[in-house]
Amino acid sequence: MTKTLETPPRRPAAAQLKRVAMVLWEPSDGMAQAISQALAQLGYSVTPFEWNQPVPTGVNVVFSHGPYGRFMSVPDRLAKLPPGQRPLLVHWNDEGLPDLRLPWPLMSSLGGARSWVGRLIDSPNPTTQAMIRLLRLKWIEQRLMRFSYLGDYHYAYQRGWLSLLVDQSKIYAALHSAHGLPALAVPWGAIPGWSADLGLERDIDVLWMGARASRRRGALLDKIRADLRRRGIEMYVADNEEHPFIFADERTRMLNRAKVTLNLTRTWYDDNFLRFAIVLPNRSLLISEPMLDHCPEYLAGRHYVTAPIDQLANTIEYYLSHTAERQRIVDDAYQLVTNELTLKNSVARIMAAVGDLGRARASRDDQRT
Repeated sequence: MTKTLETPPRRPAAAQLKRVAMVLWEPSDGMAQAISQALAQLGYSVTPFEWNQPVPTGVNVVFSHGPYGRFMSVPDRLAKLPPGQRPLLVHWNDEGLPDLRLPWPLMSSLGGARSWVGRLIDSPNPTTQAMIRLLRLKWIEQRLMRFSYLGDYHYAYQRGWLSLLVDQSKIYAALHSAHGLPALAVPWGAIPGWSADLGLERDIDVLWMGARASRRRGALLDKIRADLRRRGIEMYVADNEEHPFIFADERTRMLNRAKVTLNLTRTWYDDNFLRFAIVLPNRSLLISEPMLDHCPEYLAGRHYVTAPIDQLANTIEYYLSHTAERQRIVDDAYQLVTNELTLKNSVARIMAAVGDLGRARASRDDQRT
C-alpha cells in the first residue's frame, strides 16, 4: 500500500493577504477609521482592535498608524505568536524625527536609549518596576517621544516584528533606509468624507487651526497675526485657547468659509503636509512658511503658496486681493488631492508593498520545505 505524503501547511499566499487588523489608539480613532474605509474599498476585510488588546485571530496583516500611544505594545503582542502564525506588521508613521542637524550616531544612540527606558517602564516584572521607582525614571514617560519612536522602529525591525515602515515624509523615509531600516515614503491622501463644497460665503480672510504645540510656532502665529492686523486683516484662531479646536463637519464648514489657511510648523524641519490633505479639498488657499521637501507631490506656486516668514503677511494680503490668482492655485490643488493624492491611492500603494513582502515570505517558506 502506497503511503500518501501530507502537504505541510503553508502561509497564505500574497494574493490572500486580505484580512487586516487595524490598530485603534483610542475607541474613536478617526484616522484609523479612514484607513479602514480605504482598505474596505480596496477589497480587504478589516477588523479593528485597540492597541492594548490581543491581536485578532486569523488576520494576515496588522496595520498601525501614528502612533498615538505605546507603539511597542503592538509588536510585543506579535512577538508572542509562533513565527508561522505571525501576521505582517505595517506601520505608517506621521511623527517627526529628532532634530535633523544631529549626526546619525548620536540620534540613533539616544533613540535606542529612550526606547530601552520605555520598554523598562512598560515591563510587568515587579523587580523591573522597583528599579524604575528607585531610579525615578517615570518622569521620562511623556518626554523625548521622537527619540522613543525612532528607537522603537529600529528595535522592532531588527527583531523581525515590524515588517514594513511607511513614512509620510520622503526625507524621513530616506534617513531610515540609509541606516538599516528600509522605509517606503507614502504621503497621507485626501479623504472624501473630510471635505465638501458647501457653497458658503468665504467670509474668513485667514484661518489658523491646531495647537500652538511649540514655543516657535506660538511666537510665529502671534507675529504674523500682528502683522496682518496692521494691514486691517483679521485671522480666526482655533487653537483651543482663543477658540476651540475644530474637527469633522465643523472643520469642513470653517475651511469652506476661509479664503486662506495658514500653515506653520512646530520645528524648522517638520513634515506638516498632512494638513494639506485636509485643507486643499475644501478649496481654501494654503499659505505656508518654507518647508523641507518632505512631500514633493505638492508644488509650491501651483498647489500652495510659500513665503519667508517676514513676508507671509504681505503674501497673504496679495492673494486676498488677487482673487483670480488665488482661485487658479485652489483649482489646481483641488484636482491633485481629489484625483491623485487620495487616501485610497496611498493605502493601495502601501498594500502593494505588503503584497511584495508576502510573496517574498512565501518564497522563503517554499525553499525551506
